[in-house]
Amino acid sequence: MYLLETHCHTKYTSACSRLDAETLVSLYLQNGYSGVVVTDHFLNGNTTVDRTLPWERQIDDFFIGYEKVKEEGEKRGLCVLAAFEYSYFGTDFLVYGMDGAFLKKHPEIMRMSVRAFLSFARANGALCVQAHPYREADYIDHIRLFPSDCGGVETVNAARDGRCNRLADILAEAYSLPKTGGSDLHAAGQKLLSGVETDIPIESIADFIAAVREGRAKPFLKENVFSPPK
Repeated sequence: MYLLETHCHTKYTSACSRLDAETLVSLYLQNGYSGVVVTDHFLNGNTTVDRTLPWERQIDDFFIGYEKVKEEGEKRGLCVLAAFEYSYFGTDFLVYGMDGAFLKKHPEIMRMSVRAFLSFARANGALCVQAHPYREADYIDHIRLFPSDCGGVETVNAARDGRCNRLADILAEAYSLPKTGGSDLHAAGQKLLSGVETDIPIESIADFIAAVREGRAKPFLKENVFSPPK
């Protein structure tokens, strides 16, 4: 089976991450992954991007983290793909299938309501997965669920507790939605990792979307065996 990370953050674009490209690639290679999807926090989330810049420059700067990881991955044999984590007051969605060229043409997405954005994304072939839907935190005033608007649910999030993941699994089952897993990685010392496993390698975002929609991507949970160089 091939292991793919679907949810991780770089220090270059996500203000809450401590992961540089070299560490991130080393960690996933040591843990037996064949690929990684970098999902840095988008411009409505905890990003390092200066949002006073022109829109096209914001998009270019947003993908800097992905570009750095991709360059390192190409050197060392790890497939690296790009997506993003869209946020609304602590309610988050992993969005697969909107690249930089597409985003540059659509600055209006920042003015859309959540449901309008999810509908727009689906109409344009993107896959939106509600991330850690039952996460609780002091900055989240209440849990918001969008099962009828999403294309999947992250039912295994390695950074969340078992209750959060069990409830997400119940939600996916109740709405017959595809299930994904993700590490939600921000630091190399996280004890558990996740992602999806497939019987063929994922080499593009289109491959990933197809695997999820066809039920060929299965979430997993594993121990992080990464040992940083001394």
